[in-house]
Formats: sequence, structure tokens, C-alpha cells
Amino acid sequence: MAQHKPAIKINCIAPVKLKTGQTVKLKVGVSHNLKEEKTGTLVLSLINHQTQKSVDGWFLNIFPFQYFTTIQNEKFEVEFPFTVPNDYSDSFDLVLVAKVENLKDSIGFVISTNKVIPFGKKR
Repeated sequence: MAQHKPAIKINCIAPVKLKTGQTVKLKVGVSHNLKEEKTGTLVLSLINHQTQKSVDGWFLNIFPFQYFTTIQNEKFEVEFPFTVPNDYSDSFDLVLVAKVENLKDSIGFVISTNKVIPFGKKR
């Protein structure tokens, strides 16, 4: 029987499109096959897709950094709340990075926003 390498994996289904002003509680899970308890980190970064500059503060990504403990046969789950600003109309990158010692997994999504035009206003 083949020996499996220690591994961690991020599980996340991100929205494809969000409205301006919309608040999201992004559900993220980290699964692993580690036998020992170790402390890991999970980080959420929000980046303007066009400029590649961070928009964490603008999106009120107040808790972008989470610690977790690898408990055998248990998946770690957390929610990252953030809000798309009313005056934000670009797409943005949502990047998650999980690390436990020298093990790492990362996943990224590009999310578009559709600026909401208030009813009765013409452009």
C-alpha cells in the first residue's frame, strides 16, 4: 500500500458575481490527513483584479487571518465576512492560503461585481 504524503486542502465555493453593497460570509474549510495536532493559518486576501492592489480594508475584511489546529479526522471550517463597497465596480481576486509548517495550499477566484443603478436614475 502506498504511503500518502501529508497534505492540506482548502475547500471553498466562491460566488462568481456579487452586487455592490452586498455582504458575504464566505465559508471556507480546510481538510488534512495529518495524524498530529499542529497549528496552521488560513488567510483571505481581496485584491483589485485590474490594479493587483489590496482592497481588504475597503471591503471591511476585518478578520483576514485565522488560526486552526489540525485534529485528526476533523475538518476546520470558518466564515470570512466582507462587504463589496457601494462605489466599487471592478472585478476582484479572492485568494485563500492555508499553511501548516511546510505544507501549503492556495486557491483563487476572480469575482465580478455589477454596479447597481438605483431605480429611476438614467445614465
